[in-house]
Amino acid sequence: MKKKIVITSICIVCIAALFTVHKVLSFEADKAVKIIDKGKLLSDVYTDKARYNPKDSVNITIELDNKLNSNYSGKLNVYYKNLNKLIGTKEMKVEIKKGEKKSINIAWNPPANDFKGYMVEVYAFKGINVIDSRNTAVDVSSNWDRFPRYGYVAEYPKREKGETEKIIDNLNKYHINGLQFYDWQNKHHKPIPDTKDNTYSVWKDIANRDVYYDTVKNYIDAAHSKNMKAANYNLIYGAYTDYKQDGVKPEWGIYKDSEHNEQDMHQLPSGWASSIDVFNPANRDWQNYIFNEEKKANKLLNFDIFHMDTLGGRGLVYDYEGKEVDLPSTYTEFANNAKKTLGTGIVFNTVNRYGLEYIAKSDVDFLYSELWPSENKDYNSLKETVDIGYELTGGKKNTVIAAYMNYGSADSKGEFNENSVRLCDAAIFAAGGDHIELGDTGMLCKEYFPNKNLTMTDSLKASMRNYYDFITAYENLLRDNVSEKNNKIQLQDIKTSNNGKADTVWTYAKGKE
Repeated sequence: MKKKIVITSICIVCIAALFTVHKVLSFEADKAVKIIDKGKLLSDVYTDKARYNPKDSVNITIELDNKLNSNYSGKLNVYYKNLNKLIGTKEMKVEIKKGEKKSINIAWNPPANDFKGYMVEVYAFKGINVIDSRNTAVDVSSNWDRFPRYGYVAEYPKREKGETEKIIDNLNKYHINGLQFYDWQNKHHKPIPDTKDNTYSVWKDIANRDVYYDTVKNYIDAAHSKNMKAANYNLIYGAYTDYKQDGVKPEWGIYKDSEHNEQDMHQLPSGWASSIDVFNPANRDWQNYIFNEEKKANKLLNFDIFHMDTLGGRGLVYDYEGKEVDLPSTYTEFANNAKKTLGTGIVFNTVNRYGLEYIAKSDVDFLYSELWPSENKDYNSLKETVDIGYELTGGKKNTVIAAYMNYGSADSKGEFNENSVRLCDAAIFAAGGDHIELGDTGMLCKEYFPNKNLTMTDSLKASMRNYYDFITAYENLLRDNVSEKNNKIQLQDIKTSNNGKADTVWTYAKGKE
């Protein structure tokens, strides 16, 4: 069988950053020498959805804001590309006065092929000169889990519907096609509070923050309108310390000793509603209880996905009868039973890849690992996580990585270091993975998602738009059943490495049948 070999370098993904300055190539505009007034005419280009089903029509908005020194009369050319192949064009005449703003909406019907990424390039011409350019991307996929671009929602204050829609609209511009709803619930073991008349207004989360039902529901509805999936986040084995009053039994727990004197606990700050007692994922009574509670949540709020969290290794633990519990070995059955019982998609966090070999053979939609520097000390570990996931699943499942940027600076107010974010994303994206990082609060800097001490600069936001356009348009090159190859790569007079060594260009080869 003919093989296609793709040379992948961490620097290649950085090409995304060049979208804002590149020349026009491969079509009639080749005579253009440069973009004359970058950013002074085309203010934005974006699509109406994060993902499209085959045969869907793609609606594209082109926003113009004439900051030129004169009125503009010219043409807009739109080029639709799959990888390096031009598959369609559109030309429009445009006139816009100096200082005027205008929006143009166009529709495009991409090929009916499933699981394909496309680049949409828009150029403003005056004669043969390119005045300005902007890009966006299109993902045509019947399922989001083939090419997940995972984001999050972490705050649920009283908020008007229009505000939630605006936040989702912004995430849509990054082609985020799934959202993890972090700490939205009332209690971990009882996500939906009991009410006398089954009506809901507001409840407290574990940090004693107000969670407004209407805000959660409006976020989910807005996400669905953009073809984004909504994921119901919860621990697989967590309950408040008052769990007995809600029908949970100590016999279902896991313990630090064989005499069930000390239940395993995840300690949380004293001002919070509770710490978390830990239960045995293999206990069928616990499974039945928590799955029933999650069913209520999914029915009420129309979640699509059950996002299952864990706490990583817990040391030596026992069930109520004093038998040692090997936690990772319980993961496969718990995940599969969750999918079967709930009838939703499932995602499972294997912290530092703890239990990954068990989850890889389960029915999860894709792999998800929260990585920490204690066990993942360099950028190569990000690539290794993606590669291991590919090997364990025979190339069938992609990997999403949670890696919190500028973590050491996030205890006080500041800004993200753009270069570090771009390097981390380049490492993950070039390897074929995804990085959960963008959400309603901006960008993640801590495992507690509501922490928003660090803010994104305008420059970082623009860079992320380019990066997410890139991984969406080139998903078939980066993430579509590609595997590591043994090709040796050399660059003349440039030091290279295959593991991201400092002061080298990091190169490796991937290919597909």
